[in-house]
Amino acid sequence: MTRRLLASYLGLAVLILLVLEVPFGFIATRHELDSARSAASRDATEIAVGSTETMETGSRAALKALVQDYFARTGAELAVVGSNGRVLAEIDADRDDDVALQAQMVHAALAGRSQSRIVHDEGHPDAVAAVPIGPTARPLGAVLFTVPVGAFTDHVQDIWLALAGFAAAVLVLTTLVGLWLANSLARPLAELERAVARLGGGDLAARASADLKPAEMRTLAEAFNRMAERLEELVSAQSRFVADASHQLRSPLTALRLRLENLEAELDPVTGEAMAAVGREVQRLSRLVDGLLAISRADQAALDVEIVDVAGVIEERCDAWAALAAERRIALERSADRSLRSTTGLLVPGDLDQVLDNLLANALDAAPGDSTIEVRLEPAAKRGRLVVHVLDEGPGMSPADRVRAFDRFWQGPGSRGGHSGLGLAIVQQLVHRNGGEVALEEAPGGGLDAVVTLRAATDRTSATSRLRAPVA
Repeated sequence: MTRRLLASYLGLAVLILLVLEVPFGFIATRHELDSARSAASRDATEIAVGSTETMETGSRAALKALVQDYFARTGAELAVVGSNGRVLAEIDADRDDDVALQAQMVHAALAGRSQSRIVHDEGHPDAVAAVPIGPTARPLGAVLFTVPVGAFTDHVQDIWLALAGFAAAVLVLTTLVGLWLANSLARPLAELERAVARLGGGDLAARASADLKPAEMRTLAEAFNRMAERLEELVSAQSRFVADASHQLRSPLTALRLRLENLEAELDPVTGEAMAAVGREVQRLSRLVDGLLAISRADQAALDVEIVDVAGVIEERCDAWAALAAERRIALERSADRSLRSTTGLLVPGDLDQVLDNLLANALDAAPGDSTIEVRLEPAAKRGRLVVHVLDEGPGMSPADRVRAFDRFWQGPGSRGGHSGLGLAIVQQLVHRNGGEVALEEAPGGGLDAVVTLRAATDRTSATSRLRAPVA
């Protein structure tokens, strides 16, 4: 923004300078050249007046003496022409054909009309004047006067140089003032932009400074702060409500499930089966409450992250689920790519545990007996990333279902009872909160491949024990 504002100021200054200085320069140049012509005409008239008496007496010697005397005093080149057009006396230090070159001006002077002009000879401008001698009705002759106009052209150059210097000074001053003005506008805008970026990134405590200048920026900052405060209140109230409601529902649901299990043992088989179905729905409701509580916690912004041993967490969670996998006759395997230099990631403590728990629970529900679930850790194509694969040999999903699987409360066709439809939504929320990515892909041998990409703890970040986690 600073560059654009400065460019606009300089563009306006250049336009004003061009409109004012260029016409002024041309006017000054024309004035100087007119002055040179007028001076040549004045000197030629002076010579003509001085030579009138000599022309009347017809003394060519006296005429030549007059011309030579004037040349000695001024250095100007001149020629005196008789009424018949013949040259009576001349002094021409550089040229012998001055009269022939300016024949038109000489003829006009012999006709009683004074002439003056600026001519260029070999790149050098001269002021040339031709004036009649004696009465203009019947001139006795004419004087052709030629004088260099170097002094006038030097003055013209001085004028253009002065204009250029003035323009440069104006542009420098405009640049300095423009930078000051642009920075005075850009700084508060940049600060406000940073506050908006923090708020958009999930930092609900982000606020803009209340003493921004000018007043319009301060008003905008105050409006932004009011909006941010209202948004923080709404989000906090929603999170508190979900967390409180979920927490309050867990205890009565647990008590209800225990009572139903106790009643189920005392009922006949038909009634007991119906009671078991009720128990499964209560269990599903409990899982739904637990999922809502997990999501409300995952919505918290800007949590601290630590260096976590990803391979160690995978080992621990696989050991925790091994008993259930063995009960269902499912082999639970884990592996790590040997090319990995480090298996540590930059994560919120406990988040990877919940991610793996949800993915393993889904995989165990989908995998048939006598199949294998593999949890594999490998480097990502993008440097500074780790990839965790959870592969099962279940029925898999269609591409459309794999996209919708992360929607809250969505359950695919053929889902078993007791599911809340929040497991993958929780996974996505936790992974995004840790700056990672998650996707469902088709496994090479059939089934589903849950791919989780995480931030690796590189050598540069390993020196820092705690960082800020981005918010999805």
